[in-house]
Amino acid sequence: DKARDQIALIKYAVPDLAFRVIDRAVQVHGGAGVCQDFPLAKALAGMRTLRIADGPDAVHKRTVARLEIRKALKMKQNRL
Repeated sequence: DKARDQIALIKYAVPDLAFRVIDRAVQVHGGAGVCQDFPLAKALAGMRTLRIADGPDAVHKRTVARLEIRKALKMKQNRL
C-alpha cells in the first residue's frame, strides 16, 4: 500500500518537474532551444511523449488525492 502511494506520487511529480526544467532551459536558450542542433528539443519531445504514454496527469493526481484522503480518514478514526 505504501509503495503504491509513492509510485502514484512519483508518476506525477517526477515527469512534471523534469518537463518544467527542460521547458525553462528551452526558454533560456530561445530559438536555439528548439533547434534540432541542440539536445533540448529532443529532450522536450521525449518528456512530452513520456507524459502522454504514462497516462494523463489528472489520473495520477486523483490517485494521490484519494490515497491521501484515505490516510487522513484512517488517522482520524484512530484518534477517536
